[in-house]
Amino acid sequence: MNSETKNCQNCKKDFTIEPEDFRFYEKIQVPPPTFCPDCRLIRRLVWRNEHSLFRSPNGEKGKSDLIISIYHPDSKLISYNREMWWGDRWDPCNYGVDYDFSRSFFEQFKELLEKVPHLALSNSKSVNSKFCQTAVEMKNSYLVNSSWGCEDSMYCNRTAQSKFIHDSYICYSTEFGYENVYCHKSSRLFFSRESESCLDSYFLYDCRNCSNCILCTNLRNKSYCIENVQYNRQEYFRKKKEFALNTRLGIEKAKIRFEQLWRDAFHKHLKLTNTVNVVGDQVKDSRNCYWVFDIEGEIENVKYANWGSKGMKDAYDVGPGCGHNSELLYEGISTGVNNNRSFFNAVVWYSNNVYYSYMLNNCQNCFGCAEMNSKQYCILNKQYTKEEYENLVPKIIEQIKNIPYIDKKGNKYSFGEFFPPELSPFAYNETVAQDYFPLDKKRAEAEGYSWREYQPGSYQTTIKGKDLPQTIAEVDDSILSEVIECEITKKPFKILEQELIFYRRLDLPLPSIHPDERHNRRLKLRNPMVLNKRMCFFGDEEVFTTYLPESKGGPKKVVCTKHYNQEIY
Repeated sequence: MNSETKNCQNCKKDFTIEPEDFRFYEKIQVPPPTFCPDCRLIRRLVWRNEHSLFRSPNGEKGKSDLIISIYHPDSKLISYNREMWWGDRWDPCNYGVDYDFSRSFFEQFKELLEKVPHLALSNSKSVNSKFCQTAVEMKNSYLVNSSWGCEDSMYCNRTAQSKFIHDSYICYSTEFGYENVYCHKSSRLFFSRESESCLDSYFLYDCRNCSNCILCTNLRNKSYCIENVQYNRQEYFRKKKEFALNTRLGIEKAKIRFEQLWRDAFHKHLKLTNTVNVVGDQVKDSRNCYWVFDIEGEIENVKYANWGSKGMKDAYDVGPGCGHNSELLYEGISTGVNNNRSFFNAVVWYSNNVYYSYMLNNCQNCFGCAEMNSKQYCILNKQYTKEEYENLVPKIIEQIKNIPYIDKKGNKYSFGEFFPPELSPFAYNETVAQDYFPLDKKRAEAEGYSWREYQPGSYQTTIKGKDLPQTIAEVDDSILSEVIECEITKKPFKILEQELIFYRRLDLPLPSIHPDERHNRRLKLRNPMVLNKRMCFFGDEEVFTTYLPESKGGPKKVVCTKHYNQEIY
């Protein structure tokens, strides 16, 4: 079998299907895709809302209160709080319908989504953390999303097993951290990127096992360094004081200098650790994988995946939120933890042999179902016997092939394609699609995505972000009553008591910009999930890399693994 070049029906760009891809599709009995890998990723991302929260009506009968939900009130979807959804006072099969072979499957599935109650917030085994979405085992945390095992933390995304960390992105096993990106196993680390096992330091890039360092790059096993220059302890603390890193002005000056140091540092073309035959970035302990990003470790035979965890095997086009002891996955988002044969699903966990479903837990042999727990042999939420189910599903698959869904752009969705984006319960700018493939309203709507404008609340700002005190020592408890105007977006935000205690404890000044804008700025510090070829800085090898070209703001010294090891170690 030879490779084939296809033209994406959505973006009209060519993409290649390799022989091993065809073998995988044959193994799981699905046709090859008609969308390119990027378009396949985007249409999955519009089904995942990690951090857009709303006050929506409580859908429970007889209740008139508002609850925190990922579903905007304008969507008209019914939201149940966690206790109600997981309880036994309702049965999702009561919303089941007969399959209509004269109509498109996707139209029927959309109607099911519009009437079945939805879990308002995905947050399990957590304590005092009700504003955390896609979170597990959280304690005393606020707006920490797509995370697990965190405590006393705020405004973080994709963090794990950490305590007292604020405003951080993809950080594991860390405590007392602030404004870090890809930093692990560290304590009292601030404004740093891609550093590990570091202590009492500010503005580090690609440092390991360092303590009491400021504005350093590519260091290993060092202490008392500033801009990679070694000082004795007394000199270090004297110079540290001159930086005034407890002031807003001092931090802003250091950020500008750090950006230049980052550009001048050595950058390994791909961040791969203990991998075999892997093409991707930020991947550990994996083998035989291609175009994979942000993988915690131990995955095998995986292609086109991101934000995955241990034990994933034989999977294509999955993530974010995929893996963990799962295998035979295809075209899924949030399909993690003990899944087997999960195809074209969104938010399906602990399940086997599930197709085209949304928000299922511990289910087996389900097709086109939504918001179900511990069910089997169901189609469009209607219960069948095993024999009835096995007789109907092949007929439905054939019918989906014969009666495809046509979206607003004229794209055809037959069996083998993921859900059309226009069926998503979320607007494009409410989802992680906007995080990783940002669009403005005009462009999003031209691409066929829905858009929901930000509606400011009734808050009247009482102080501008630019007018906040320079140090936390100048701030008294009255700040808790102030409504701050974001210095960039003009959105109002407040300082919470837990947050104020954190800043005081670590002698950090108050932020002057809205938490959403801070999140957006951190996202810009990560490389795009795109692989390009570029010459090693030393000019003797062409390598894959996720770094942008220098002409577009990327660093100068992107190097192959050999030269990186020579220069750093």
